[in-house]
Amino acid sequence: MSLVPVLSRLMPAMMLAALTSACNDPNFGVAETRQTTAVERVVELRRALKTNPADTAALSRLGDLYADQGMWAESMGAYREALILSPSDRNLVLGYGRGQLAVGDFGGALKTAAQAGDSDVRGMLLKAGALAGAGQLAQSRALLERARAIAPRDLDVRSNLSLVAALQRDPTAYGIARAAAFAPDADFSHIRNMVLVGGITGNDGSAAQDGERRGLDPSEIGGILSVGHRARTQGMSAVTVLTR
Repeated sequence: MSLVPVLSRLMPAMMLAALTSACNDPNFGVAETRQTTAVERVVELRRALKTNPADTAALSRLGDLYADQGMWAESMGAYREALILSPSDRNLVLGYGRGQLAVGDFGGALKTAAQAGDSDVRGMLLKAGALAGAGQLAQSRALLERARAIAPRDLDVRSNLSLVAALQRDPTAYGIARAAAFAPDADFSHIRNMVLVGGITGNDGSAAQDGERRGLDPSEIGGILSVGHRARTQGMSAVTVLTR
């Protein structure tokens, strides 16, 4: 799980919504893209649910697909339905908590984190995100440091840690975020989070340069930096987050 700005998810979400309306097009899906593949899979899973409404695996996969596209209301709906069938399934609980973080329901996410427990890194990251959202930065950071001790190369842990450190005005925050973003296995969530941390810590120039170097569009960089500037005074309320 990773605390990252949801800005990165807005465009794919809009693309998925547009593609969904095209699913009856006989030429649909000719070009293999990440979005078309996702939409086709959604259609397949919905069809499976019509045949078997108690298909927990299909509901869980739908929750994952919607979350990957930033469609959080739909994702939470799928997980919620699955939890009716399997209320003790920890993966479903964590998936639902991921959605709660994404929409800013930090109180709800904290309750979900308590249900899931923090016996592993996934649970720790959900709880840390909820704590950070509730303004309990010291507790959040302590949990992230514990997670880093268990998984020192986990990029989500390090990216999370950089964000909380930035909100604490820790001058080492940008370096932590940058190291994660430039790791060979980093994805765009870590890169965008680096820019966000740069905005929070006042490292706009470095963040803009590093973000472009790692493939972000300058206009997107500017938007993320603006969120970071607001977060300096508003804290996590300025930053909508998600989890892996």
